[in-house]
This record gives sequence, C-alpha cells and structure tokens, in this order.
Amino acid sequence: MTQPSGKRRVLFVEDEGGLRQAYQRYFQKRFELCFASTGAEARAQVKEFAPDVVVLDLRLPDADGMDVLRDLRSVHPDLRVVVTTSYASMQPLFDMLGIEHSGYLVKPFSLTELEARIDAAG
Repeated sequence: MTQPSGKRRVLFVEDEGGLRQAYQRYFQKRFELCFASTGAEARAQVKEFAPDVVVLDLRLPDADGMDVLRDLRSVHPDLRVVVTTSYASMQPLFDMLGIEHSGYLVKPFSLTELEARIDAAG
C-alpha cells in the first residue's frame, strides 16, 4: 500500500546499530522508514507505524525472531515480512513450523539484495 507521501512504509527490526544506520542512509529516499531494536518494539511499531513490509532479524536481545514472526503473522496475516538471519539455511525450519514469510536473506548480504527482497515482497 502506498502512503500519501507516495512511499511504502518499511519497518526494520534490527538490534545492530551499524546496520540500522546503513539501512537509514540507503533507504531513506525511497521508503518511509521506522526502526525497532527489540521484539517488543517491533510489535508496538507494527501497530503504530502500520508498515507495508517488515525486515526482521531473527536474533533479538529480548525475543526469538521466530516468535516475533509468528506473533506478527497471527495478528496481521497479510503483512509482508522479509527475514534476515546469520543462519545458513532457514527454509526447512520455516517449512516445518508452517511460518509464512516473504523471503529471507543470510547475513552478510548487500543492500541491493535487501532492496530486491523488499520490492519482491510487494
């Protein structure tokens, strides 16, 4: 959904400050951005910010990212979520748990790769 500003809303859930800054610099002209560094902040920002796409890191200081993903999916089943992780192969786990997502990227990845995943998430 395009916002009145003409930009899609993207919520980045990432606890590493350097990555949040990189996302801010790279994506600020293209998307309306919001950031969360914990699972609790992510849940609150989804309600307040109403993002079109969430970029969710699976390692968070206060929560398992899979639990956050499951929670987001239960409340907003159509929300587009791109997962970032440092684990090499997550697809079998997603399949086993029956958790829907809009793609995932294994760290380290390029910002152009992430941009392509956000675009593909619709």
